[in-house]
Amino acid sequence: MLILPNNLFADITYILVRNSSKISTVLVMLIFSFLSNSVYSQLSDLPFYYEKNLPLHGYPPKVEEYYFEYHSQARAHYYNHFIEYDSKGRVKKHIKTNEGLLDDVPLIFQSIIDPRPVTITCTFEYDGSNRLVYFVRNQYQEEVGDWRQDEEWIYDTYGVLKEHNFWDVSEGQKVIKNPSVRWNYQRNNKGQVVRAEKQSYSFNVGDLAISEITHYGYKQDVLDTISVYRLLNGNNSLREKRYQLTFHRYHDLNPDSILLSSYISVASSGDTTLQTITYDGHDRKLTSYRVGTSGDTIARTIWEYDEFSVKETSNHIDRLEVYYDETGYERYREEFQNGFSLAVPADLHTRVLENGKMISALREIWDPVTYFYRKDTEYLYFYDITSIPQRNLLRDKIAVFPNPGSGTFYLDRPNDVSQLSLYAIDGKVWNFAPGASITSECGAGIYLLVIKLNDGSVEKTRLVIE
Repeated sequence: MLILPNNLFADITYILVRNSSKISTVLVMLIFSFLSNSVYSQLSDLPFYYEKNLPLHGYPPKVEEYYFEYHSQARAHYYNHFIEYDSKGRVKKHIKTNEGLLDDVPLIFQSIIDPRPVTITCTFEYDGSNRLVYFVRNQYQEEVGDWRQDEEWIYDTYGVLKEHNFWDVSEGQKVIKNPSVRWNYQRNNKGQVVRAEKQSYSFNVGDLAISEITHYGYKQDVLDTISVYRLLNGNNSLREKRYQLTFHRYHDLNPDSILLSSYISVASSGDTTLQTITYDGHDRKLTSYRVGTSGDTIARTIWEYDEFSVKETSNHIDRLEVYYDETGYERYREEFQNGFSLAVPADLHTRVLENGKMISALREIWDPVTYFYRKDTEYLYFYDITSIPQRNLLRDKIAVFPNPGSGTFYLDRPNDVSQLSLYAIDGKVWNFAPGASITSECGAGIYLLVIKLNDGSVEKTRLVIE
């Protein structure tokens, strides 16, 4: 996801263009319009552990996900998605499950899929500034159990992101994980940031450790110098220094709101360059020139914008072309060098809309062996909430108790059950009439209870008879 903490806003448009798998040219305009009206803003599109390839244009309550086998291109209905939205159209809850679907998967998939059903539940929390502040991804899989990942955003009183945390949660214990980042800002008596410490998750330490320190220097209350130091193994070294700053847009309380027009940069290698940047009326980069002290051009980048595409050309040699659909999602990208396509393994997205709603979305991946695109994933969208099968994901799974037991077991919702079958490991099967309890005279061992529900879905429970 796109988060702009202690990075200079001089690079904001470049970041948007290079990472805009979910941001269209039109959306970039809207984002920068929003930034112009809000001093402190943080941009985010999707959480780190979320469905980044699944567009939700039109607020669909149900989406069916299909997989394609790579060689045969056979198609299998592998997941159902159920999405709830709040009054502002933001995703509030998203459940992804293949409960009840695995028995119908074609045989060609049997050797490559996990036969244990899985259900993933994602929940979202927003603050009064319309920012996503907490995200939970909880995964439950039969015979495996629960696994939970939390993602958290915390802002200071100036609206600047100060913590971006990733947590593994087990038995109520939170363990910080990569790529967690935190910032400690020091300000002068005018509220201007003079120092920012960046803490990043370190695998060596197993926790957060200071990885970068940025100093901000001012002249007559205007930011004049930015120095970035890298910390590695206790050693502090200058990574880059920028001075003689001129601004396209600037706010003296928050250096993160900067769009620089030009500056002189000194790199850790000692190379000194002059950077010059121009923007259009929507604060999008148009040109970027980096010139060495001897006057020779080191780097030159030009951006061109159409309604649904962005083209970035570097030194007249390298070219990146990114195309979007009308929903703002990336449709296709391709890189060129000296006019020849590099045939990079870019994904190809084909989406169908009707009346402003997504009807289908197909993702194809580039095959570098055959030089063709192969179908990978397809999504089908449904908008009549009453037509959604009320499978296990919209309610708790039917409880069977006591388990383990001596031979008599009880079901908590017998009225939802249409058929009961008990399978032994040797293949024997016993059928029971639906009811509040079942009594088996089977010997001690492990059995599989298959519960067929009135809506046609199937639940499976491992039953232990003592």
